Amino acid sequence: MDANARGRADSWRQQWADPALTVLAIELALSIFIIAPLGVLAPRSSLVLPLVLTALVLTPVLLAALLVASENDAAMAAVFVAIAVIVAGMVFGFRRPSVVVTYLHLIGALIMGCALTWVVARAVFAPGRVTYHRLVGTILLYLMIGATFAGLYGTLGLLLPHAFGGMPPRDDGPAVIAHVLYFSFTTLPSVGYGDVIPMHPLTRALANLEAVIGQLFPATLIARMVTLELAGRHHGAGSDAP
Repeated sequence: MDANARGRADSWRQQWADPALTVLAIELALSIFIIAPLGVLAPRSSLVLPLVLTALVLTPVLLAALLVASENDAAMAAVFVAIAVIVAGMVFGFRRPSVVVTYLHLIGALIMGCALTWVVARAVFAPGRVTYHRLVGTILLYLMIGATFAGLYGTLGLLLPHAFGGMPPRDDGPAVIAHVLYFSFTTLPSVGYGDVIPMHPLTRALANLEAVIGQLFPATLIARMVTLELAGRHHGAGSDAP
């Protein structure tokens, strides 16, 4: 009975794990490029609307994250911890918005980002044919790298004095999150408009690291995808040969 139940659970997980990559990529893009800017535009007299929008987007994100990380126990545990931290931030936000809410959201996003980056990277660069879901995984991986660095920037920005120039006040949580996402996704492709500037040695070093990763990621990814596709075609041709 236990073996049958475990087999059904494994089959269900394998069936939905790949579509979960697509859902996670879409929802993460919505969070970064739509929900975060809307949070800045919302009135500061009440954070209920931004928190409700965040909850509506985060629910499928968290469910998809659980599916994606379900094959790795350590990643699964990290996602559960991240969910607990993010939910705690939402609860505190509804009761009394403060810097603590921003801390909890950033730390939760950082934990989840690290766990999912590891899991998705292993799936993307693993041996096998290049499929649609693998290509979606590369987009998700790129977004996860930027979001994880944004969590690092935001946490350091709250902990270190004068970590950045051009940042909003630390007690304006939605604006802080939107600004670190903006800074991260302009640093990753080495755009760097110059309106947000790293001032502390740690944030400068982190920005340099992200810029290097952003330059190496496309080249490494393309080389790996071409290698996997050629290997898959060679294997297919070899198996079809008489």
